[in-house]
Amino acid sequence: MLAEIQGANDTIYRHISPETLAACYQVAAIDSFGNESLPSVLVCVDNCAGYELPNVFTPNGDGYNDIFKSYNPNGYVKQVNMRIFNRWGKLVYKTENADINWDGRDSDSKKFVPTGIYYYMCDIFEPRLTGIETRTLSGFIHVYFDDGAKPFIE
Repeated sequence: MLAEIQGANDTIYRHISPETLAACYQVAAIDSFGNESLPSVLVCVDNCAGYELPNVFTPNGDGYNDIFKSYNPNGYVKQVNMRIFNRWGKLVYKTENADINWDGRDSDSKKFVPTGIYYYMCDIFEPRLTGIETRTLSGFIHVYFDDGAKPFIE
């Protein structure tokens, strides 16, 4: 039993899982004499695709938009395979962290990348009704510093 009705107006039960919304649900009722109703129609709910990536950030040290982060409103995506490339195809950053949290530095040199447009490919591992499914996002990230040059922070 998941919940008990506590009065004539109490007819709503909300079940929110911290791991995934994807599940199938049925409702049955038991009266005060122990009689159980037939289960309701099976209702299956899948996760909504809510994971998104921005296309611009400004890692210039001003405290605004300094970190490239994902938008993961439900928190259901726990792992990704994110790769960010410069215009020559060199890998400048990679992570499996679903939040991304790129500060604009090249993973090898630890220096800030120059202002420019970077290409990304991100495999997202989403919990769905059928299990973990992979969805790939790809696109461009515009990295801007105040004057178009290297930032004042190294």
